[in-house]
Amino acid sequence: MNILLLVCPPYSEIEKLLKVAEKIGAALGGKITALCVRSEIAQKYYSPFSIQLGKVDKEEEKKVFEEITRVLGDEVVKMSRGGELVSQVLDEIEKGGYNMLIFGDVDKKLTKKIAEYSHVPTFIYRRGEQLSRFLVCTDGSEHSLRAARFAGKLAKAMKAKLTLLSVAKSEEERSFAEEAIRKAKEALAEVSVSEVEEKIGIGRVREVILAEEKDYDLLALAPRGLSKLERVVLGHVSLHVLEKAESNILLVR
Repeated sequence: MNILLLVCPPYSEIEKLLKVAEKIGAALGGKITALCVRSEIAQKYYSPFSIQLGKVDKEEEKKVFEEITRVLGDEVVKMSRGGELVSQVLDEIEKGGYNMLIFGDVDKKLTKKIAEYSHVPTFIYRRGEQLSRFLVCTDGSEHSLRAARFAGKLAKAMKAKLTLLSVAKSEEERSFAEEAIRKAKEALAEVSVSEVEEKIGIGRVREVILAEEKDYDLLALAPRGLSKLERVVLGHVSLHVLEKAESNILLVR
């Protein structure tokens, strides 16, 4: 597995981000490539902080790569490219044949843009160094089942506890949530994950997820869910959850 790690100084949490990336890489047997993008970004397109992110001077860049080498080792390929940040990241994913993207949530607008367009599993770092409790949201759609499989592989490799969460809008629709849990457990069994905790929430999907995720290190979900005719659960709330959640996020299309 090839993992692209986006590092853009200045970033106060870079050491924790690197340690988490190291754990994920080791768990998945992945090779990590660190990408630092240097660019001049027009103010009308980004916030002042985003502009600061884009303007990486040589000295800052050197410090970042020294930290990468110290934590991840000399074998990590370190690249530096110029251009608009989001475009460069997405272009590198496409051309480099990467299977996963990892980056720190240092700017909400950048996070949203990358999350919207990244077609590979995307890990968005927010807090801590532990990844021992996973919350996987499911609505029974194929998108959410793919997310469950990927999160299951990662949880198994990291010996993390995994909880499945499905949300019904009312007690009358509980059976749909129960069916979603059943399908997700079958998907997890395909990747040899059998020890799973189950949770069914009742109410507004986004509110239930945000209330539950605070107790977990990682929240995994699919950006797309069931269509409106099939009782939308994940798709229409994923961006809201992405914006408001406190835990680390794993998005899997």
